[in-house]
Amino acid sequence: MKALIVSTPGKLELRDIPAPRPGPHEALVRILACGVCATTDRELIKGRQPYHRDYPAVLGHEAIGQVVETGARVRNFKPGDLVTRPAAIWPGTSRDGLFSAWGGLAEYGIVRDRLAMSADGDPSLLNDYTALRQQVVPAGTALPHAVLAISLAETASWFRHIPSVAGKTVCVAGTGIAGLGIVLWSLLAGAARIIALGRRDERLQLARDIGAATGINIRTTPDVSARLRELNDGRGADFYFDAVGEPGQVQTGLTLLAEGGTLAIYGATEGQRYAALDLSAGPGHVAILRPPAEEHLAWHWVCALLKRGLIPAEKLLTHAWPLEDYAEAYGDGSGVVKGWIKITQD
Repeated sequence: MKALIVSTPGKLELRDIPAPRPGPHEALVRILACGVCATTDRELIKGRQPYHRDYPAVLGHEAIGQVVETGARVRNFKPGDLVTRPAAIWPGTSRDGLFSAWGGLAEYGIVRDRLAMSADGDPSLLNDYTALRQQVVPAGTALPHAVLAISLAETASWFRHIPSVAGKTVCVAGTGIAGLGIVLWSLLAGAARIIALGRRDERLQLARDIGAATGINIRTTPDVSARLRELNDGRGADFYFDAVGEPGQVQTGLTLLAEGGTLAIYGATEGQRYAALDLSAGPGHVAILRPPAEEHLAWHWVCALLKRGLIPAEKLLTHAWPLEDYAEAYGDGSGVVKGWIKITQD
């Protein structure tokens, strides 16, 4: 089968590798599509992702596929099911000289039935990162929506840990798929005013199209703090959400908050390292949060919103490529909000 491999940091190649063989608690999945992640995938390609240091590795962590075969002890997956996060090589393991960078960009992968394993006396995967996220896609969910739901469910699950934004002013830093998702959740949660920060006017316009009241281009605005207060009746924001992942964003956020404000971090910096903060730059009373992203907790809710047309999927999922065009998919990302790779077989 074909698989997209990071052979060494900085080098991608399409290879033929052996297909996985399902064990008694595993299902073999024909992978149909995989989302392109503009942050994690690119860090893996560069060799900068702190949790995956071994190469060569099969890339891809936003895969959707269809179950074609089940092991003898599988009870919670059946042939024909669409499932999330199948992996050609299970994360943390290796085979045939290859490691796993989540392993979803391949023609076939594996999902593991963690509940059946536990019922049979092996609870080792009950709280496993990958196994928790391998779920059956709700019936009637379109394939592109299933791909998009992985990204959106990550931010939706993160947002569950945020105090109520109802009636408050929210500032969202970042206009990639994560930042735009947080704009959506802030809108649905009743924020009175959403202000987006970004570097590209067309992305700021997209943020406005999906719910932001206004946007600030941080490249062309000399004093972002003054501009935000001008737009917000002379006061800082009640919430600042960092969806960028640059070390300086947290420090910037402090300067934009009102007294008693909350700063919450979604974007991950390289190596999960953040610069020391000068707390004197912000209000005296501030809360700083770093909630977890646990997409499995919000997955079905996001799929339901997509099926009902309550999320503007056509504005967010903007590009699709065949597997052979992986170099374009992982190019400079210009103009791409969220893209996905279609994986087809002969």
